[in-house]
Amino acid sequence: MALPGALLVRLRGLCNLGKHVDAGSKIGAKCAEVRLLATRARSFEDDVPSPAQTRQQQGGSDLLREFHDPKGLLNNTIARSLGVSDLSQLIQYSCTEHGNVKKATVTILWPARLEMEGFASKKIDAERFAAAAACLKLKEMGLLGPNNQLPKKKAGRGRAAPLSTFSETKDDPWTDDVPRARADDQSGPQHPSEDSSDLSEALSLFPHPKSLLTTVIQVATSSNKTRELIRYKTMGGKLKKCELTLLWPEEIKVTATARNRALAEKRAAALACMKLKELELLDKDNKPLRHASYNRKEVKKAGERDRRPFPLEVPAHVVESMRGYLTQYPVATEMQRLWEEEEERGQQTLQQEDEAEEEDLVTDAITGRPHRPLSTFHSHKLSAELQERWERANPTLGLVLPVDAHRQRVVSAVDSSRVVVIAGETGCGKTTRIPRFLLEDRVRGGEGAGCNILVTQPRRISAVSVAHRVAQEMGPTLRHSVGHQVRLDSRPPEHSGGALLFLTVGVLLRKLQGNPTLRGISHVVVDEVHERDINTDLLLVLLRSCLNENPDLRLVLMSATGDTQRLARYFGGSPIVKVPGFMHPVKDRYLEDVLREMGRPPPPSVRTDSHRKDGKDDATPDLDLVADVIEHIDRHGEPGAVLCFLPGWQDIKAVQQKLESKRYFSSGSQMIVPLHSSLSVADQQLVFQRPPGDKRKIVLTTNIAETSITIDDIVHVVDVGTQKEQNYDPHTKVSCLDTVWISHSNVTQRKGRAGRCQPGHAYHLFPRKQLDAMTTFPIPEILRTPLESLVVQAKIHSPSLKAVDFLSQVLDSPEKEAVRDAVRNLQEIGVLDRTEALTPLGERVACLACDPRLGKALVLASVFRCVLPILSVAACLTRDPFHNSLLNRALVTKAKGSLSGSSHSDYLVFSRAVQGWKQVQQQGDREERHDYLDTHTLSGMSLRFINGLVSQFSDNLQEAQLVPHSNECLRTSSLYNQHSDRDELVKAVLLAGLYPNLIQVKRGMVTKSGRFRPNSLCFRTHSGPVLLHRSSVNRGKDQLPSRWLTFFSAVKSNGNVFIRDSSAVHPLALLLLTDCDITERVSGDRVEVSLSSSSLVRCELPADTWELLWELRTSIQTMLHRNLSRPHDAASKSSQDGKLVSLLVELLNNTDSNPYTQTHNDDSEVD
Repeated sequence: MALPGALLVRLRGLCNLGKHVDAGSKIGAKCAEVRLLATRARSFEDDVPSPAQTRQQQGGSDLLREFHDPKGLLNNTIARSLGVSDLSQLIQYSCTEHGNVKKATVTILWPARLEMEGFASKKIDAERFAAAAACLKLKEMGLLGPNNQLPKKKAGRGRAAPLSTFSETKDDPWTDDVPRARADDQSGPQHPSEDSSDLSEALSLFPHPKSLLTTVIQVATSSNKTRELIRYKTMGGKLKKCELTLLWPEEIKVTATARNRALAEKRAAALACMKLKELELLDKDNKPLRHASYNRKEVKKAGERDRRPFPLEVPAHVVESMRGYLTQYPVATEMQRLWEEEEERGQQTLQQEDEAEEEDLVTDAITGRPHRPLSTFHSHKLSAELQERWERANPTLGLVLPVDAHRQRVVSAVDSSRVVVIAGETGCGKTTRIPRFLLEDRVRGGEGAGCNILVTQPRRISAVSVAHRVAQEMGPTLRHSVGHQVRLDSRPPEHSGGALLFLTVGVLLRKLQGNPTLRGISHVVVDEVHERDINTDLLLVLLRSCLNENPDLRLVLMSATGDTQRLARYFGGSPIVKVPGFMHPVKDRYLEDVLREMGRPPPPSVRTDSHRKDGKDDATPDLDLVADVIEHIDRHGEPGAVLCFLPGWQDIKAVQQKLESKRYFSSGSQMIVPLHSSLSVADQQLVFQRPPGDKRKIVLTTNIAETSITIDDIVHVVDVGTQKEQNYDPHTKVSCLDTVWISHSNVTQRKGRAGRCQPGHAYHLFPRKQLDAMTTFPIPEILRTPLESLVVQAKIHSPSLKAVDFLSQVLDSPEKEAVRDAVRNLQEIGVLDRTEALTPLGERVACLACDPRLGKALVLASVFRCVLPILSVAACLTRDPFHNSLLNRALVTKAKGSLSGSSHSDYLVFSRAVQGWKQVQQQGDREERHDYLDTHTLSGMSLRFINGLVSQFSDNLQEAQLVPHSNECLRTSSLYNQHSDRDELVKAVLLAGLYPNLIQVKRGMVTKSGRFRPNSLCFRTHSGPVLLHRSSVNRGKDQLPSRWLTFFSAVKSNGNVFIRDSSAVHPLALLLLTDCDITERVSGDRVEVSLSSSSLVRCELPADTWELLWELRTSIQTMLHRNLSRPHDAASKSSQDGKLVSLLVELLNNTDSNPYTQTHNDDSEVD
């Protein structure tokens, strides 16, 4: 049995020594014998230890901590005190064994005979215990300092320092005659370079010197060839002499002698370590320094190189091209013309505003055509026609739902109050029935012409599916009065008057731009208002304003699980109508129940009361368990479809692959259907189809299926209890898409999907106690996402209000500093001016349904005539075209590398992937199309969605008046795609849109472990160091063509910021296309140029070249301002603009952007 490391010191006599005697060469003292006894093993104990003994034992570990190398310290103390190196006559160890216990005795012959004992299961530990007690005694005698400092060195023979009181003892033969220890007694003559006291100190400081020496050389030189740098040469017979030559950091030679070769080499190595210590090449604990510390010169050199401005040289023939353009189109003339046009434009704007007020035209929110109010005569006529049509069709309700019994109460409440909150429980039928009740009541009452109802849904699938269901219930005669309008799919009613339109919240926000007061709309029904997405919160603010401006408008807010009381107070105390729901019984099973049913043991977090912290790591689902549970349901569960809620698309694909790889699923008796918000409407509708025969449908979905849609054959719900949630850090400006626990209301909604049409089962794959820890409601999206797009929306709808003031009206207002930060970001990219008004650029960006930075890139692409690749990039940054998963990550990386070529741009990879797919779609057969997708690991489903986005963005550019027709963006022969094949221009336009998202590339980095890698690249943004994500083609590159990269998205994980996508940036693009101030510093005939808003960019070039570039920059800004302020007049300057863009292309293509002209070694560290 192993012994406890506790020690018990027992004195045989009082340790009161008499005075010290020093007579010539004799050293004497009289002392009581002192023994150190280790606590005996349990099997040796005769009695239970007393409390006092127990306390002494507990102090033993403290004694070893005080003297962590007691044997070395004991040797050094006596060697220094006497000035000798051979201690074999002065310190002697003996060891005996009692059973499995070793007893070590150390006998010390100076300054008195001291005998200490130690016990342990190993001999070496027993000797350490004995030596530790001896050190304690020497410390009490004053031979060791308070902090275990060694005594001063003695030269030659040592004389003990005078000792304090020592009492004489009997029978001590060593008291009067302690022999002197002489170095030459055992080892013979010393080498001249070997000082015995230095050697003793070296051996005490470095117990394993050869190993330490080898480690230092390996760390410092990053080489395993240490034998070439550390050379031992040992000679002699009985007495060995070792000559050690160390070739790093300079040539160092030391010699040492000993009785055998190993000891001689050890002593030489210890002396060499002492030399390294003197050179400050070891730390305070005598351990190797970090690799970077051994290479300070190289680290400093790398830092100085990166601090030098980038030398920019424009070829002579390009300089002449610039001079020629600027001679033909002088900057001063262009600026004067621009000022005159601005003054003229201001007068025209005033006239247009007056004309608009006179015409007062708005867009019909139902049909999208201009709204023209009906005369009284036509209104009565249309109402009568609608009434007759409804009477003739006499539509029935079909299946009876709980809300049917409350029809009159709901209609009366809406008639009597302009705002009504419907607290409708899950399954009551509020989504499909209440809008129809309101429409039918008005039509049958003879007021159908003035009844136009907008019903918002949080998701496309719910808007489309609910519209189809309502139209089907109303029958073929009336179904044309019902329509839907969502992103990439619009089928509105044929005409206004007696119309019902289901749409997403985002679509309604865009309709409010063309009809700010919703003129012609009688009711707005906001369904699932409890979800609190950012668009819904904005919509509620705008609807409050609409109620004040439009007296005919009624607002109905419907929620199943939200805080309806708070919602009612937000609208001034509106009435709440509660509608009970109906749900078939659903049997709940939590994780412990599911595992028990499957015959598996409960996990530790369930079996024991673990202190698990809630966090994103804890919320990561066990996808293997998910697949096993679905298989268990399919094997043993009752018939019916399975609906499985997962956090994101990657989880859906992973579970689908796990299921399809199971032998049980190979028979094809299951129909697995993925459901995600990014799928097309047609693909989403597949979930409503019933499987043929006895197949079981398995729907793998995110929270998109949580509300508003009913898949009527669902019997089993599998809920992992998590979802993807975006969280934004305003300090680092990084968004994190985390997997987090859902709220209690989400759990209720998911469970309810199983009991809508028949009894069901809910499998909650989290412990029951996790349900108690969940929040009641989810955190509103507005409090955890970037606010730039929201601020742009606010400026469109309320241009006169400051963003902080507008957003203070939101139900849950974001922090004012977060709003101000968003405003600063928009001002930085030129979308807002200093007064927070939309700039001409901002007015165009506001028309684009995407992130403001991507919108800016699209706007600029129309001016620089490279629209098509930027359209593809913007769409791919919304939806990844690649089949990304853990299983095919290497294939995706290879495909991206193939598409990238030498572009060093993730964005050109996107563009080439999309354009290649379009080409094979048009020219290839079915097999070629399949091969293209397979070769490049692309998702056909994702590419179809991306194609829809490209079409939508093209429509947006037409709405922004930047192109005459949307198809001009898609034709490769179009003027707007004249330079779409110019990669450097495309990358430059993307930089102009994404700036100030800039990364500085540096060569030479110090890793976290302290290694300096001179040829490795490191990356830094304004906010600090970043890493490139594995999804970027620039990850792991040894060479990049520029000192700078631009990026769009970054994620934070485990304390590091990862850049997901990046693109090399030409330095001329930074100087010519960024709309920020520039600082100049002239030195002779050269000038150093830096961007005032960025410490990351500094360039140096000839002063005369910079003068030309400055004028060219001014010309570019003039062109942009003219085209964005007066897009209708762009054609008049088409020739001049074409020449300017072509000159920019020539500049980018012919000027070197590579700062690293010399050839670098492939080694990753300093040799």
